[in-house]
Amino acid sequence: MSRKKKRAEIGVYVFAGFLEGGKTSYIRSLLSGPDVPKDMRPLVLQTEEGIEELEPIPGLDMTVRQITELEEITPERLLELEDESDCNTILLELNGMWQEADIFARFPENWIPFRKFVLADAGTFLTYNANMRALAADKLRDSTVVLFNRCTDKTDRLALHKVVRAASRQVPIFFEQDGVEQPDDIPDELPFDLNADIVEIEDRDYAEWERDISDEPEKYEGKILRLRGFVVKSRDKRPGHFGFGRQVMTCCEADIAFLGFPAVCLPESQPVSGSWVELTARVELQRSKEEILPVLMTLTCDRAEKPANTLATFY
Repeated sequence: MSRKKKRAEIGVYVFAGFLEGGKTSYIRSLLSGPDVPKDMRPLVLQTEEGIEELEPIPGLDMTVRQITELEEITPERLLELEDESDCNTILLELNGMWQEADIFARFPENWIPFRKFVLADAGTFLTYNANMRALAADKLRDSTVVLFNRCTDKTDRLALHKVVRAASRQVPIFFEQDGVEQPDDIPDELPFDLNADIVEIEDRDYAEWERDISDEPEKYEGKILRLRGFVVKSRDKRPGHFGFGRQVMTCCEADIAFLGFPAVCLPESQPVSGSWVELTARVELQRSKEEILPVLMTLTCDRAEKPANTLATFY
């Protein structure tokens, strides 16, 4: 009984964004650049009908195909395109109305997502984000670079910056204006004073604080914080151990999750699970080979009023 020959892995470059965000133009500029390997044979798979066509590029063995219905995308069909084009690189122009996971689930096993470029029209992206936040967040999540096209002197770059930073703290951001790409130099200032004797975390800033301490726990070591949150049972059943946090919505209702940290207090002062408290605590770091986990060592823990908006968000 013969076995099928295992196919070589092919890297997939994903170009995400909403319609008329500049994806096709960006792909053309990349493939026309001086750094394109001479032996590259790209398959450009377009999954929406844009206003621009990708014309042949001299000296490049490129194949362009369109599949605009998600149901028509199957592993078998994609492998047919791979064989037909004899490609060794794939550039996927992702339909702005599709969730990334829906198309990734249809990839053949040898198609490996490699990098994701997000291209957006600076004049329309904030409207898309306000009306279709889940789709906008899906585009920004796990992105390699974000480029806002067609900026003007009136572009609210800070608003665009904040939307991207709600999804990723590290991804590079660029603003294109009059054909020139400018790197984002807006500082990521925290909405609280990390150098204060007691760092006051307001309700509206919980999500920002939770993400920052999770990303960079070392800078919080030894800091004293005061903030309001919800008490839950801890996995550690020892007296004086409890969980403290809030429900956080990153982009939409579908991704609401309780995000919090272990807390420790005197056994006789342990708060009741299910109650809201105002906690003053010193941050200690619990280190292991797998992670660095902030632990809130309670100094004071007082019952607090349930806030009018119990959900912490980035917006």
